[in-house]
Amino acid sequence: MSENLQAQVGVRAWWGRSFSGFPRPFWVLFAGTIVNRVGQFVQPFLSLYLVGGRGTSVATAGTLVSCFGAGLFVSPVLGGWLADRFGRRPTLIWGLLATAAGLAALGLARELWQIAVCAFLLGVAMDVYRPAISAAVAEIVEPADRPRAFGLIYWAVNLGVSVSGVLGGLLAERGWWLLFLLDAVTCVVFAVLVARGVPESRAPREEHDTSGYGEVLRDRLLLALGLLTLVGACVYIQAYVALPLAMRADGLSPARYGLAYAVNPVVIIAVQPFTFPQLRRLPPVPLYVGSILLLGAGFFLTGFAHSTLAYAGTIAVWSLGEIGVNSVAPTLINAISPDRLRGRYNGVIGLAYGGSAFIGPILGAYALQAGRWVVWGGALVASIACAGLAAALGPSLQRRMGQREGHSG
Repeated sequence: MSENLQAQVGVRAWWGRSFSGFPRPFWVLFAGTIVNRVGQFVQPFLSLYLVGGRGTSVATAGTLVSCFGAGLFVSPVLGGWLADRFGRRPTLIWGLLATAAGLAALGLARELWQIAVCAFLLGVAMDVYRPAISAAVAEIVEPADRPRAFGLIYWAVNLGVSVSGVLGGLLAERGWWLLFLLDAVTCVVFAVLVARGVPESRAPREEHDTSGYGEVLRDRLLLALGLLTLVGACVYIQAYVALPLAMRADGLSPARYGLAYAVNPVVIIAVQPFTFPQLRRLPPVPLYVGSILLLGAGFFLTGFAHSTLAYAGTIAVWSLGEIGVNSVAPTLINAISPDRLRGRYNGVIGLAYGGSAFIGPILGAYALQAGRWVVWGGALVASIACAGLAAALGPSLQRRMGQREGHSG
């Protein structure tokens, strides 16, 4: 009996350290993220829809998906500007509603030029809300709790995506229109949740602020973090580019790749909640550096893998690094940004992620073609370089964070 009581007390203490201390608007954003990601069907199934539902060739489908990607490249920059100019709350609401409208338009489009235009506009709308939600989380959560908050949001994303992948495949068999309809509905539901439960968190806008990106791009510390993000994201994207090709070269089927890759969301969903108490205690910069190194080490170990089980093991390693990076990186960005520029700071980082989606696949394909160890050794070297840059930026980051906290106080 006493052992059971001790276990209950231990669980309650862990729960309190992991999930307590957040205001209600944060939990609204958390719940909305899960709903939205559970219903994110169109993006992962877009190429299959174009070939199977619209009867396009594979090459044409690739071109149309590129139109969508071009829109995604613009989206975070626009979203950051809107979040600072008009506020976090309206940007979240209208960005999500615009995404719902874009999904409806793409689902109804029939001519190729209509599909291309709608795909681009959907891409522009789809990530408008991201800088706003990042800025809002930073502003409604206490600085000491931000790593946990961003870790929870990332956990919600993975929980939703793990469900949407399976559910989307089942829905597609019953009709492609269901993907567009339900994806749009979840965007509207998220917008309604924000409208009813998330107050505006942006500081009053200063009259001299032109809402442009000039002042933001003069911040060398932000640009350094943007470069770090770009290189690190190019490493991470090899999970979708070089990894399946490497497994194919080892004679492993796409189904085997899917089985091995499933380790990633499983590790994140199962492990990340147990990291939240540590995120509250550990200093962010050393944790960021260590997470980058762990991510690179995991990809480097891929060079030794030749079986599904071995590949799954390497994925488990870099997934642990991914947990740390995605909990700490947004914390650092929002900690160094002035309140009135926070949306645009997140927009620059979003642009870096968008750039990796263009650069990473090209680099990965050519590196793998040059040799197995070129890509995986290159991933380690790039990660070490990123970790070194993050460590070198440590004093500047600490100084800026101290200044921001003093200014806020």
